[in-house]
Amino acid sequence: MLRISKRVEYALLALRHLAQQPGVVSAREIAQAYNLSAELLGKVLQSLARAGLLYAQHGVQGGYALLQHPKMITLRAVVEAVEPGWRGLVDCSAPDELCYVYERCTIRQPLALLERRLQELLDSMTIAELLEVPSSEAMQQ
Repeated sequence: MLRISKRVEYALLALRHLAQQPGVVSAREIAQAYNLSAELLGKVLQSLARAGLLYAQHGVQGGYALLQHPKMITLRAVVEAVEPGWRGLVDCSAPDELCYVYERCTIRQPLALLERRLQELLDSMTIAELLEVPSSEAMQQ
């Protein structure tokens, strides 16, 4: 079944956390808050900074902060930042890829529709929407 990767999951957790915190927040603080692998989180945060979604402050007081308002950061931008090789759901959705049954495929068009709808969803949903949904902590209380 369809699943988001750990890298995307970490990115979304970190972006939601940063959107709720003023100023610069350390990678260590984010990792501890969600019991995440600090090594993987560090790589994800660096990818987000390279993509222009985060400001990275180096040094003892270093950390990360959002460069854009949460309403401006789409889920597609996040996915593309942390999964640069991501090509969509199916091989035939990439213009330069052909699958082995391409010529006889009877589901290519429905899959193209699914792909298009997923892209539209990723383009329309933002980090701001993640802030509107209560966190699991709040839901458990």
